[in-house]
Amino acid sequence: MSQYNFEGQPEGDWEDRGDLSWSEQDWQQFLNRRENEIVRFLKVYDACPQDEMQRLDAVAREMGWDAEDWSVQDGGLDDEDEEEIENDRDNDPYTLHRHPVFIAAIGLLTQVRYFWRQYLKDHKETVDPLASWDFSDCLTEAERHSLLAMQSMEVGDYRLCIIHFKRCLRGINLGMGQLPALCPDAAIPSQLLDGIRTRMFDVREVALRVMEDCRMSVRRGDFGEGE
Repeated sequence: MSQYNFEGQPEGDWEDRGDLSWSEQDWQQFLNRRENEIVRFLKVYDACPQDEMQRLDAVAREMGWDAEDWSVQDGGLDDEDEEEIENDRDNDPYTLHRHPVFIAAIGLLTQVRYFWRQYLKDHKETVDPLASWDFSDCLTEAERHSLLAMQSMEVGDYRLCIIHFKRCLRGINLGMGQLPALCPDAAIPSQLLDGIRTRMFDVREVALRVMEDCRMSVRRGDFGEGE
């Protein structure tokens, strides 16, 4: 998603803003705003047609990620929430929580877990507990390595980022491979199964795009200070 500045934060916009002295309450409010941004992403994503070939690109544009600044744009939240974010965003530090890849990957995997929980609630007698655990473990692996990949990307360790995203892809691919046995088409609403598959496909697409961005950075010789 290089056209939406997903490969890392450019110099300038997120330069050191000086000493930051926040209380625990300040950080709690910051995390609340970040969680609201994930909610906004999911609202935009859910409103996008499932057959949209460029779904991630359409959602990125709606989120404002094609702008120079990734901060919250209008739309998606209640007026009160929007006003709060508008007042606070210029003072918010840049952390991984604000990165589009974090918002997209964590948001989509959260929805997959929610859908899976909904399925288990109605089919717990027919789902093998160990198989369900293995599926959940695949989602955990994908989420863990996506976070580690983003951290590696932010400090300029692009090759390490690629490796972590490869492991994220392993979790996604294993999980998708388990779905047919876990959820026979006859036993699960097609809309629910399609929702799980679509979101896992899109997490995989995010990973593949960022990996390509990282490979381009390596070819250009854009390394972090530690390399």
